[in-house]
Amino acid sequence: MDEWLKQVKDSWNETADSDWYRSLRTNEKIEELVKEPANAFHPSVHQLINKYIPDLHGKKVLLPSSGDNHAAFAFALLGAEVTSSDISEKQLEHAQEIANKFNLSICFVCDDTTQLSNIEDNSFDLVYTSNGTHTWIADIVTMYKNIYRVLKPTGLSIMFDIHPFNRPFTGEPWKEPKIKKPYEEIMPHCHWRVQDLVNAMIWARLSIKEMEELQAVNASFWFSYAELIKQKKEKIAKINNWEHNPMAALPAWISIVAQK
Repeated sequence: MDEWLKQVKDSWNETADSDWYRSLRTNEKIEELVKEPANAFHPSVHQLINKYIPDLHGKKVLLPSSGDNHAAFAFALLGAEVTSSDISEKQLEHAQEIANKFNLSICFVCDDTTQLSNIEDNSFDLVYTSNGTHTWIADIVTMYKNIYRVLKPTGLSIMFDIHPFNRPFTGEPWKEPKIKKPYEEIMPHCHWRVQDLVNAMIWARLSIKEMEELQAVNASFWFSYAELIKQKKEKIAKINNWEHNPMAALPAWISIVAQK
C-alpha cells in the first residue's frame, strides 16, 4: 500500500468514530432514513436517480467510498441489490451493524475506490459516488476507468459532490467571499475542477448524459458538526439565501450522470 493510500485509510478509520459520524449512526437518524429513504440524497439527485432508474428493485448498485453508508441503506430500502465498498474497515463495520439491526441485505467490501480490485467486471447497473469521494482520490481518471469496467453495458455512473467553484474560497457563512487559493490549484488536496471531473469520465469512455449544479438544502453544508450544534435555528433559517449569506450565490453541489 502506497503512503497516500495508507494516510487515507488511517484518516477514515479515525474519522469513523468522530462525534459527527456517531451522530449519523444514532437510532433516531437511521429510523428516519428507514421511514423515508429519499432523505439520504439531495432532492435533485434523488430526482435524477428516479429519472434514469425509475424502478430500483433488483438493480445492482455499487457505492465506492460509501462513508456513512446512508445512501447504501437507502438503495437497499428502495429494493436494490447493494454493494458497499470503502477503504475504511471501521466505517464498514459500523455500517454492517446497522444493516444487521434493520435486516438490510448489503454486501460490504473493503477496497480502494481508485482500483475496485475486489469488484467484478460488467456487474452493476449503477455506480453511485457521494459527497467527499473525489477529495480523497489522487487519480480520478483511473477511478472512472474502473467504474466503467465494473458497470454493465449501458450501466450508469452518478456522482454527487461539493461543487469545485467552492474550493477557492474560505466558505465562511454570512461573510463576503474570501479567496484562499486559485481555482487551478488542485493538489495536494485533490480539489478537482469541473473540467477534471468531465475529462476523467470522457477519457474513461463514459458518455455524459446530464449535469446539475445544486444549491445547499440545509445548514450542515456551512458548518462543521461542532459548529452546527451551537447554531440557533432562527439564525440559520435563511443561510441558503444569498441575500443573507453571500456565499450561497455559488452552487454548493454538482451531480453528473454518465453512461457506459
